[in-house]
Amino acid sequence: MRLNKFLSHAGVASRRKCDEYIESGKIQVNGKKVTDFSYQVQLDDIVLCDRRLVENTNERLVYLLNKPKGYICTNSDTHDRKKVVDLLPSNERLFTIGRLDRDTTGAILVTNDGDLANQLMHPRFKKEKIYLAETKEDIEDKLLPTLTKGIKLERGEFAKGQIKRLDRYKGRILWEVILTEGKNREVKRIFETFGTNVVSLHRHSFAGLNVNNLKVGKYRQLNSKIIQSLF
Repeated sequence: MRLNKFLSHAGVASRRKCDEYIESGKIQVNGKKVTDFSYQVQLDDIVLCDRRLVENTNERLVYLLNKPKGYICTNSDTHDRKKVVDLLPSNERLFTIGRLDRDTTGAILVTNDGDLANQLMHPRFKKEKIYLAETKEDIEDKLLPTLTKGIKLERGEFAKGQIKRLDRYKGRILWEVILTEGKNREVKRIFETFGTNVVSLHRHSFAGLNVNNLKVGKYRQLNSKIIQSLF
């Protein structure tokens, strides 16, 4: 198996990120630095990433988690903040597929499979994400259809999707936002472009998987049939 594929399957990171690790000299095989992506890993090879042993398990693990507020989507943190991966029971090296902001709740997938992560995060696969957002200020009805065609965000990026007002209550407006890309802080930046700010954000579903039956902070492991459907 090619080195980058081996690392990805072992849950080190996505295939692209593993390529970066190889190129930067972080990978050693049998005590020697290897920078060749196509190196074929043998059964008796000892592979290290940042001096840590990498073991390729054959079991693909994918969890759907209802992320609580206050948790971050990274594997390491110098400020000792609460991490999403700490909510999972596995001893495998796991990582989140994409990220949610620390104050955002809802559906997030956690896996040890870098290939799956890369496919679900890549914009060309158009995996649907449904968000529920609350704002204090309303948006003019005539502006809402512009998101379907695409709106320009700051820094010259474009966002495209669907937005619908669901309800008004207790001085707040509830919105449904459907996107298929994964730009950084995309939902919040969309509302900022419309002249308002998000006060609460929850991702209801990701790639067709919702957290309706999952309490906050709880998870369920996906079976092989569901995992295959994600591909």
